[in-house]
Amino acid sequence: MTTSAAILAALEPASLRGRLLPDYPLADLTWFRVGGPADVLFTPADEDDLAAALAVLPAEVPVTVIGLGSNLIVRDGGVPGLVIRLGGKAFGSIQIEGETIRAGTAVPDMKLARAAAEAGLDGLAFYRGIPGSVGGALRMNAGAHGGETTDVLVEARAIDRAGTLHVLSHAEMGFAYRHCSAPADLIFTQATYRGRPGDRVAI
Repeated sequence: MTTSAAILAALEPASLRGRLLPDYPLADLTWFRVGGPADVLFTPADEDDLAAALAVLPAEVPVTVIGLGSNLIVRDGGVPGLVIRLGGKAFGSIQIEGETIRAGTAVPDMKLARAAAEAGLDGLAFYRGIPGSVGGALRMNAGAHGGETTDVLVEARAIDRAGTLHVLSHAEMGFAYRHCSAPADLIFTQATYRGRPGDRVAI
C-alpha cells in the first residue's frame, strides 16, 4: 500500500513549487462537505509543475483529479494516492483576443460564460447554469439549453500520466453526448474556445 510519506519521498526529486499536503481532508473541497482524506493533495503552481510531478510519480501510485467538488462525494475512507486539484492564476485565468477565448481548466463555467458575455461574445452562455469548471466540461462535453462544449471548443491542452504535454484538436477530443474519448489519463490544463460576436445585453 502506498503511504503519504512514500508519495512525498517519490516527488521530492522534482523540486515542486506547488503545495503538497499529506492526509488532507477532502470534505473541505466538496459542496457536500463529506468524505475522508487524500493520501496527498497536490496543487501545482503551473503546467510545468504538474508535468514534473507526473514525470517522477511511480506508476503504481493512483492519480485522481478533482475540480470544484460540485458533483463529488468522497467516501469516508478517503482517496488513495495523489489527488490533484488545479487552481490559482496558472489554471484559473481567462484571456480574450478577438473571438478567441482561452481559459484555464480551474475556471468555473459560470465565470467563463460571464466573461464571454462581457466581451460581447455569444455561444458560451449555456455554461452559465453549469456548476462545474472548464476541466470537467471538457471531460464530459458539458452542455445546457441547446448548447454544449463541442459547439465552441477549438483545442485543449493536457498533461498525460508520464508528464508529457499534448494539444488536442477538436477532432481529437472525440466528443459525443456528455462524453469525450480523449485518453482517461490526460489532465486538461487549458481550453481554447471561439465565440461569435453578439450583443452584450441580449447574451
